[in-house]
Amino acid sequence: MRKRILLASAVGIGAGLAYLLARAVDEKEENLNTNGGNAGALGDSGERIRGSAPQLGTQIETAAGASDNGQQKNELLIDDQGTDQFEATNILKNIRDAAFDGSDEKLGLALGRPTEEIESWSGGSGTIDGDVVMKARKLAQARGIQIEL
Repeated sequence: MRKRILLASAVGIGAGLAYLLARAVDEKEENLNTNGGNAGALGDSGERIRGSAPQLGTQIETAAGASDNGQQKNELLIDDQGTDQFEATNILKNIRDAAFDGSDEKLGLALGRPTEEIESWSGGSGTIDGDVVMKARKLAQARGIQIEL
């Protein structure tokens, strides 16, 4: 009787480990497929593989080295589509003006953020995060607003 219990326990543990291993392999393959092969991958020693895409939140310099108004700036990428703070501000302003009658309060309510935070973003002093840009794009899509950059 004890041998059967031990055998059943060993089979159960083995099946659980096999499941976890298969799941880890599937997740790794999925990450490689969605990242385009080695984009964003790390080598065996933890260093970045050459040619990998820049990570979100890293500082990069614009190709021209200047913004539309001529001021030198470093862009902070805030989402996977390469949106920087300047573009995110324009997206929020366009959605606010087109869908919310120019009201920071209504936009803040729709995004789940306080009005003061929306006002600081509109003024260019606040830092917009990727979650807000994602929500704003979904709002624009749901309301049929074309986002022009």
